[in-house]
Amino acid sequence: MEQLFRKQQKDFSSVWSHTNILYQKWAEHMRISYAAFMTLYGLDVRGSMTQKNICDFCGFTKQTVNGVVHDFVKQGYVSLEAGRRDRREKLVVFTEKGEAYAKKLLASLYQAEQYVFSTIGDEKISQMIDTIDAFNTLLEKRLEEAK
Repeated sequence: MEQLFRKQQKDFSSVWSHTNILYQKWAEHMRISYAAFMTLYGLDVRGSMTQKNICDFCGFTKQTVNGVVHDFVKQGYVSLEAGRRDRREKLVVFTEKGEAYAKKLLASLYQAEQYVFSTIGDEKISQMIDTIDAFNTLLEKRLEEAK
């Protein structure tokens, strides 16, 4: 039992790490920091978010996200707009320039992802998402109980 767990643990950590490395290398190839890439990716996939939402999506610190967002504001890629429910809350929103930049930067990655998803197939992709979601839900609950 312990031996099987250790093998599964090793295999899972290898796969998870390899996925992260692939995205980091892609960002490096595109000459953008991983933090900037993930922020663009998150905004493009999910739409406007608060800096806290970006932190939660990317797993980066507030300082890292704040630095990326402020760089993007200076470059004219995003603006900060008052939240719909809470006017004190600032949403990070693509400008036209930022949306065009993100689309151009992410196009080849999206093509690769789409190829992979279609090659693997809808059923296996759905199973993978469901399995990772279940893993994350159970791990989060267990870690909260351990605090």
